[in-house]
Amino acid sequence: MTSKINGLDGKPVKASETTAVARARSSTAGEAGTRAPPDAGGGVQITESARQLAALEATLSRLPQVDEARVARIRKAIDEGSYTIDAEATATKLLVFEHDLEHLERSAR
Repeated sequence: MTSKINGLDGKPVKASETTAVARARSSTAGEAGTRAPPDAGGGVQITESARQLAALEATLSRLPQVDEARVARIRKAIDEGSYTIDAEATATKLLVFEHDLEHLERSAR
C-alpha cells in the first residue's frame, strides 16, 4: 500500500549535522490546523490547551506517586484488624468512574 504526500517529491534530503534544512509549504499544508503567520518562519505553534497540559504534567511530575502516610495508616489498620471496606462507597466510585469515562468517549467523537 502506498500513500501520496502532497508537496513532497519523494527524494531524500541531504543535510549535515550543522546545516539547517528549510521546508517548503505546499498549498494544502496546514488545512487541518492553524497556519503560522509569515513572520514566524513556519515554526511550530503551541495551543493554549497544550500549554495547560504541559504545566499540569510538570506539576504532577513533582508530586510523589505514593501517599506514604496513607499507606502507613492503611497498613496499620490491616495489621490491627480494624480496616473495613465500605462496599457502597466503592460501588459509587466505580459507577462515577464509568459515567465519566463514557462521557469522555462521547466527547472525543
